[in-house]
Amino acid sequence: MIDFPMDPRAYVWIPPRMATRLRRTLPLLGGFTTVVAVAMCIAVPVLGYTLPTSHNAANGIPVMLGVFSAVMLLMTGIALLFAPTWVEVGHHRAGTGPILRLRPASISVGPLCGGAVSIVVMPLFYLSYSSGLTWSEPQVDGEIQISFGIFVFMVMPLVAFVLGCVDLAIGLPVLRPSPRTIQRYAR
Repeated sequence: MIDFPMDPRAYVWIPPRMATRLRRTLPLLGGFTTVVAVAMCIAVPVLGYTLPTSHNAANGIPVMLGVFSAVMLLMTGIALLFAPTWVEVGHHRAGTGPILRLRPASISVGPLCGGAVSIVVMPLFYLSYSSGLTWSEPQVDGEIQISFGIFVFMVMPLVAFVLGCVDLAIGLPVLRPSPRTIQRYAR
């Protein structure tokens, strides 16, 4: 049997604590993110087109931006769900132990950053949607009519952004570990 040398750039040894975090924490976070993203993919169009502000023709812009933000969050959740498949037991210089396949892990960093892309989408969403609220017909007492549905609709992109940033902050150091991160987990 021919023994092929392992490419040192394709795999990196990770400490058992880091492997445990990759196998337990990231899939839980990815599952939660995926559920929230799917709920947002359904709720944003439904809410966006049934709110009292939906009579405005420009209402489609914030709905599209909200769905875009939810789809990017969905990609982030799916990337975190697949994270445990990139850890395997293999041979390295120190012996046998958990190793991380760097190629698929580095490819997942793109979708992982997708949830944080909402920072670009959020100002556009709020500018296009709140302008309709500012110029809407006031009630008799002079207040702008804002309902609970409008509030929820405006909070959803913020939730996507916060959850995307949490996913990025937790997943990036584990999926693209620096030597310093590996040393910290090895202690």
